[in-house]
Amino acid sequence: MDSVSQLVLGAAIGELTLGRKLGRSALILGGALGTLPDLDVLVTYGDAVASFTYHRSWSHSVFTLSLLSLFLAWLLQRFYPKKWINNDVSTGSPHNSPSYANWLLCTWLALVTHPLLDGLTVYGTQLFWPVTTLPVAWGSMFIIDPLYTVPLIVAVWISWRHRNKAKKAAIYGLTLSSVYIAITLTAQQHAKNIAIASLAEQSLNTSNVLIAPSPLSLLWRIVSMDDTQYYEGFYSIFDSDAAIHFDSYQSNRSLINNNIDHWPVARLNWFTRGMLSAANHNERLIINDLRMGVESSYVFRFDIGPLADSKITGTEISTLVPMEFNNARMKAILKRVWDESIHIPD
Repeated sequence: MDSVSQLVLGAAIGELTLGRKLGRSALILGGALGTLPDLDVLVTYGDAVASFTYHRSWSHSVFTLSLLSLFLAWLLQRFYPKKWINNDVSTGSPHNSPSYANWLLCTWLALVTHPLLDGLTVYGTQLFWPVTTLPVAWGSMFIIDPLYTVPLIVAVWISWRHRNKAKKAAIYGLTLSSVYIAITLTAQQHAKNIAIASLAEQSLNTSNVLIAPSPLSLLWRIVSMDDTQYYEGFYSIFDSDAAIHFDSYQSNRSLINNNIDHWPVARLNWFTRGMLSAANHNERLIINDLRMGVESSYVFRFDIGPLADSKITGTEISTLVPMEFNNARMKAILKRVWDESIHIPD
């Protein structure tokens, strides 16, 4: 999720766990902890595929963050400035200092909820690193979703301005945002049931299917892949017709299979669960991540290197290719939320 969502989630947790003892400082501390895992973007790997797939790995592991919380809780208990403890409530007696258990609860919850929230997007979060498992990508929420974030922003604002209502505001904000998560998961499952039925009726593959949300989780994009093609369709929660129309596109999977022993290709194939398409562009291998974006407008496109007879030659580092924005298609997708008669143009 976006940094604002992670910041206010952490701030609300800080208020809930340490607000009585730290006052407003708990909001600041929780917000800082909530954004801490994303500092991994400062680590450079010198290769676009490596940077793409190692983001949300070690820094987002529940194992790494649980260990880190033990250390941070100790540091906070030992070095947190005493003048910031209980600095905006009526008393400041020594017994109000947080215990190690208090610090640990705050740090652990603020850190671990970060990757759990990220796991609700389609990007891919390696929750169990260093255990080699597929990245978690539940995919029920868009990377920026105001319906999730606004209740937390309001809760944090109230907590900052009105200390007598702070804990209740944090509880309400966290409850509303959690209920919204449950709603998106329910809507995704509904869209998936309809998509699988539509794919089966049209004799299309149902074994490798992606159900990804648009902003606000109102419109769902469905991608199904077989050995040579992929199929893209859309379903809105406002649709009255359960049938989904799918357009087919060539995946050029043979270009991927021919180079699957090349690390960047194998890594992308693993990271995306095979949701890739490829192209030979001026004798260079271009790979699209089909999970983020829409057909002809993909966020993550990679130039893997030069081709000769459909095989990668040399050991060039991969680079990120700029997104090609299809304005007409994006406008049609926005209209498709409300009007199921809209056909998304190629």
